[in-house]
Amino acid sequence: MIRPFSPLTAMPSSSSAPSPKPKRNPNPNSNSPNPNSGSLPPCKHSPAATLDLLILLLVLFSCAFLIISSLAHLVRTLSTVLPPLLRPLAASFHDAPLPYLAAIIVLLLIGATVAAAELSGAARPWDWPFWPRRRCGNPRCRGLRKALEFDVQLQTEDALRSPPDAAAASMWKEIDGLPWKGGQQGNNPDYECLRAELRRMAPPNGRAVLLFRSRCGCPVAKLEGWGPKRSRRQKKGMANLALEGGR
Repeated sequence: MIRPFSPLTAMPSSSSAPSPKPKRNPNPNSNSPNPNSGSLPPCKHSPAATLDLLILLLVLFSCAFLIISSLAHLVRTLSTVLPPLLRPLAASFHDAPLPYLAAIIVLLLIGATVAAAELSGAARPWDWPFWPRRRCGNPRCRGLRKALEFDVQLQTEDALRSPPDAAAASMWKEIDGLPWKGGQQGNNPDYECLRAELRRMAPPNGRAVLLFRSRCGCPVAKLEGWGPKRSRRQKKGMANLALEGGR
């Protein structure tokens, strides 16, 4: 006897079948790729970048073609005009070359002087007639065009006791004779922030001086900030600690 076909008995349901569990990798340091690794994904190809590159190449080729054509036309024009003019000059140079060589050497020296003046920031040669006008009453004025407006000088405790040389002693003597910025013996509250920064910059038992300079480079005013005061005992203790730490 044939039994009736039942789909429930013929095909088992997929939901009733037990799903296999994924196996865990016992070795966490396997060769599987780490999504948090430092390797960056490759850049995607952008058609807009290719189009921009093609446009850039076309522009460069066009500019090169125009420049070469203009230079060729200029050379052809000069080749027809210059020979009649240069023949007398070439003949005179062949007869007496020394004046022409001297003129070339003078021009080279002038160019080197101008380049050195521009690179060093000193007074330009064409400004020499006006150089005395830029100099102030200081006998050591350098007459600069655009000097630094601010300058910070640090003086340590050893330099305060005994300056290293005569030039440093004369410089600090000149700084001590400068007027205070803002008056009030350097205690103007408008410049308290600057004085606080100078106190941070100053070495122990030393000072930091902010100089205000004019355009010629000479100092015209100052602000001063003293560093933290330390006694000799504190210095010896810190030196001993440094020696013990080095051991």
